[in-house]
Amino acid sequence: MKLLFNEFIKDYKKKTTWIYMLIMFVIIGAYGYFQKSSTGDNFNSAQIMISITKVAASIGGVFTLIMLANNLSQEYSKGTVKFLYTRPKSRSAILTAKIALGFVNYIIFFVLGTIFDFLSKYYIFFNKKIGLNQLNKTLEEGYFGRTVAKQLIITSLAELTTMIFFISMVVLLCVVFKTQILSLVLVMVSLLGMSIIQAITAWAVTKWTWAKYHMFDVPLFSYYYDNEASRGVVKEIFKFDNANVLIIMLVAYSAVFFVISYIINARRDITID
Repeated sequence: MKLLFNEFIKDYKKKTTWIYMLIMFVIIGAYGYFQKSSTGDNFNSAQIMISITKVAASIGGVFTLIMLANNLSQEYSKGTVKFLYTRPKSRSAILTAKIALGFVNYIIFFVLGTIFDFLSKYYIFFNKKIGLNQLNKTLEEGYFGRTVAKQLIITSLAELTTMIFFISMVVLLCVVFKTQILSLVLVMVSLLGMSIIQAITAWAVTKWTWAKYHMFDVPLFSYYYDNEASRGVVKEIFKFDNANVLIIMLVAYSAVFFVISYIINARRDITID
C-alpha cells in the first residue's frame, strides 16, 4: 500500500497529470455543447443521462494509459528505476504498484469526468431539465429494457473490465520497449490502429471465422453490453454469438501479457539508457 501511495504522489506532482485532466474537462464541455446544439430543446433527458459516462470513460481511459506508459518508461529512460530497486521491495511488488495505480487513475478520471459532465449538463447546457430523478426511468427500445441507472452501471463495469486488457497491453509494451518515446508511440499506434484492424477483421471473418480471435477484438466486450444495436454488430459482423468467448479472450490475453511482463521485469539487467 505504501508503494502505491508513493507512486500516486509521484504521478499527481506532475503538471502533465493536471493538464490531462483539464483537457478531459474541456472535451467533455465541448461534447455537452455539441449535444445541446444538435438537439435544441427537443432532447431526450434519459438519453442525455446515459451519455454522462461516455467521454469520461474514453478520454479518461486514453490519458490513464498515457500516464501509465510514462510512469513505466520514464523509470528506465531516466535511470530512476535503479533507485526503486534498491528499496527492500521486490521488483514484482514495484510493478504491481504501478499497475494498481493505472486502475486508480482510471477510476479517478472516470469519476471526476462523470461528475463534471453531469454538472455541466445540469447547470449549463440543459438548464436543470435533466437530473438524478431520471435514474429510475426505463429507456426506450434498444437498451434491453434497462433503466438509466442499470445502463450506467452495466456499461461502466464493462468499460472497467476492458481496461484490464488495455493496461496489460501497455505494461507489456513498456517493459519490452523501455525507451519512453518508443513506448508512447507504440501505445498510441495500438490504440489508434485498433479500429482499422477491427474493420479488416469484419471482412476477414466472412472467409475465416478464426480471424476474430486476435487481441484487437477484445474491446468488443464493452460494445456487446452497450445497447442492442452494438450487440447486433458484434454478433452479425464479428460473429461473436455471446460474450463468453470475448471474456475468455480478455482474461487470456491479459493474463499472458501480465505474466510475460513480470518475467521480463524480474530477469532484466537494469541499465541507464
